[in-house]
Order: sequence, then structure tokens, then C-alpha cells
Amino acid sequence: MSKDSKRDFPEEYGHIRKTILKNLEKKNLQDAYSNIREILEYPGYFYLEDIWDDVILLFDRLISEMIGDEWGDLVKSVIDSPNDVDALYDLAYNLYEEGAHSIAATFLMRANKIKPLDEKIISELVINLEFMMLNEEVCSILSNAKELLNSSELCRYLLGFNRMMTGNIEEAKKILSTILDSNDEDIQNMAHSLEGMINRALIVKKNRVLNNNDLRGWHMVLNGSILLHLSPYGLDDGMNGRYAYISDSYSLCRHGIEKLKAVLEAIKINPPCILSLPDRSSRILAIATAQILEKPLKNWDEIDLNTKGLIIAYDLNEINSNELIIEISDHRPGQILWAHASCWTYPFPFTPDITTFLYQQNTSPWGAQMVYNKDTKRVQISEIDKSEIEDLAFQIINAEKNENYLDDVDDIIALIPPLKLLDEKSKPGIFRTSGRRLHERIGSPVMGNRFI
Repeated sequence: MSKDSKRDFPEEYGHIRKTILKNLEKKNLQDAYSNIREILEYPGYFYLEDIWDDVILLFDRLISEMIGDEWGDLVKSVIDSPNDVDALYDLAYNLYEEGAHSIAATFLMRANKIKPLDEKIISELVINLEFMMLNEEVCSILSNAKELLNSSELCRYLLGFNRMMTGNIEEAKKILSTILDSNDEDIQNMAHSLEGMINRALIVKKNRVLNNNDLRGWHMVLNGSILLHLSPYGLDDGMNGRYAYISDSYSLCRHGIEKLKAVLEAIKINPPCILSLPDRSSRILAIATAQILEKPLKNWDEIDLNTKGLIIAYDLNEINSNELIIEISDHRPGQILWAHASCWTYPFPFTPDITTFLYQQNTSPWGAQMVYNKDTKRVQISEIDKSEIEDLAFQIINAEKNENYLDDVDDIIALIPPLKLLDEKSKPGIFRTSGRRLHERIGSPVMGNRFI
């Protein structure tokens, strides 16, 4: 890059560029990545077109340093042919696979400007923007692609879904009517999923406002799932009931079990036993749940898959068995799936019937938590508690109530019964007896502060 050493770059970029080069020389690759992300993160710097060639060279060097030659041809194809939409798409797809959605979206938007109204490019752009929770942006892009909307059922679905994600139920209904009779099986499945959301929304709206502050209502509408606990912290300051960083507590575990018990009793569901998933955290929670609900406890790997009961997962993201994921991915008669903790920024592929709380980053009560050391007056990481699982479950059973937690069981209970009358594909998970569990959606009309 010596040929550009005297190039007159915009001042702001020139400063970032020097920082990137310095970090690359010092092998501070994560810092260099953070620097270059400032430039390439969607929608990219407003003068990105003027420095595109130089940015891609820097990006190529960074990628080579980070992962070797694995991506060499992908980036070099963009360097050699910066307006080749196939090269831009291929690089963006690999970025998507690595979770770099904001950078992938910038490459795809460039491809879209070069070759507008291309279904493949726009649909991939939309998927990345959805991961960024930029649903309003998606609606704007698709609404301005009228020719593509007329010809593409997929793009109509994507617009309808993103209208739903922004709280525009009526517009979603109008779009749904144009794809319900599709001859394409994939579009049919997408349409039925959207129809289920709309049907749940219309029922929920009869009993509550369902506005952009109603996290519990929208969680039910989009995921067919019951949300037991709203974070009382930052409730009116941008979090709206979600957690960002949380060190889970024995008290919150107990709180979740008590709310779960109240909900099941109110809707007259009486699971015959507790079914524990095999990971350590789930086993701890299951032992406590069985004691509090006064139910027999069975281990998942020792039962028939059709055994009726309440399946206990501490956090579905802690499952490390593909076989187990497949086993619990379908609804079965008499089975209910409760996951205590659910990540809202990188959700699990399918949604539990019930979850206690939503987090961005969570540590279990027995995990390595950040704690304040009164002697050193510093925050430090605690040791993992390796006590016997029965002893840890005992701590949940005997945990004291946190007075800060919201007393809103009546709000949860009022939400659920009217939805039982919906058809099978629209019912909440807790009332379903067959079919694949619903896909858990990232984001909702209820915005939440997300920290990167």
C-alpha cells in the first residue's frame, strides 16, 4: 500500500487508516477489525465510494492476518472487480456465515446499487438487516422496489414480515393475502408463519394495547411464547424489559419457577413430571423445579421421547448436542418446554413455549460471575461453583424474594387463555401438540438497547 502513502484521504478516514495500519503492525487484529468496522459497518461511511479501493485493500490484509488464505480469492475478486455483483455477493455471504452482518449488508447494498431489483441480492441484504434489527430500513428498501414486489412472492413475504416486526399489523395482513395461495411450498410455509403472527396479534389486541412498549405481548405474537419476567432495570430507559448484561441469581431462578407454577395452574395444565435436559445447569434447575412443583423428576436421556411432562432447560444455547436439539424441536402431546434464560440478540433457532427472561449476555448463578471485591475495591471474576447439583438446587429452593421484581402474574395470565381458540398453526406453543416449534425472532416492535 506504499503507492497510497501520499494520497490525500479525507481527514477522518486518514486518522482511522493510520490506526488500522498501526494495529496491523502490532498484530492487534481485533482492534484493527473494530477500526475497519467503523468504515464498513452498514450503511458505510458517507464518502466510502471515494475510498473504496483503499478500504478493500486494508480489509484484505486484515482478513489474511486473521484467517490466512481461506478467504483470499473472495476478497481479491472484489479488489480486481469492485463492481462484480457476484463477487460482492459471495464475500457478503461468507461474512453473513461468520456473523458479520453489518459489513455483509454494506457489500450487498453496493451490489444492489450496481444491479437493482435482483431478488437474490435484495433478499440476502434483507436477512442481514433483520439480524441488525433494522426492520424499518428493510421496509423502506422493499417498498421502493415495486417492480420486484410485483414479481417476487419472496420479497412480498419479506416486506409483510418486516411490517409485522415494526408493528404494522394491517399492512402485514394486506401483503399476506397476496402470498397465501402460492404454489411454492416454501412460500406457503412462510405465509402460514406470518399468518400465525397476525392471528395472535389480532387476539392479543383485543385485551391489551400491544404498543411499542409491550415486550410480553409482542413476544407472544412473534414467537408464540410466554415471557414470565420483565427486567425492572432500565424499564423506561431503553431496555423495555430485556436485560443487557446480567449475572443470574438463585432468587431469579426461584422467581421464574414460582411464575411458571402460577401460569400452569391458571390455565389448568398439570404436567405429570419434570423432564430434565442433560446439561449441568438444566439439571440444577430441574431438581429445584421438581421440588417446588412437587413433581417426580426424570432425566431426558432415560425416557421415551413421547413421555409427557415439563421439559426444563436452563438456556437452550447451552445445548451442545445436535441429536438433542432435533429431539426437542417438535411439539408433542403433553410436553411443554420451559427455558429459563433466552438470548434476544442471538436467539436459539426455535422458541421455547415459556421463558423467564431475555438477555444479551448472561452468567448462571453457579457460573463465573463478575463480583465486587470489598477488600481490593475492584470487580473480579468469581470461580465456577462446582458444588454438587443437589446443593445448588437447594439454594434456588431457599432463595429469598427480590423485592425489585415486578408483581405482574395477572398480566401474564390474562394474555394466554384467549389464544387457545386459535387454529393449530396459530396457537401459542404451550397449546400445541404437533408440528415444528416456531422460529425465535430477533428483535420486535419493542426496541431495546443493544451493546456491541
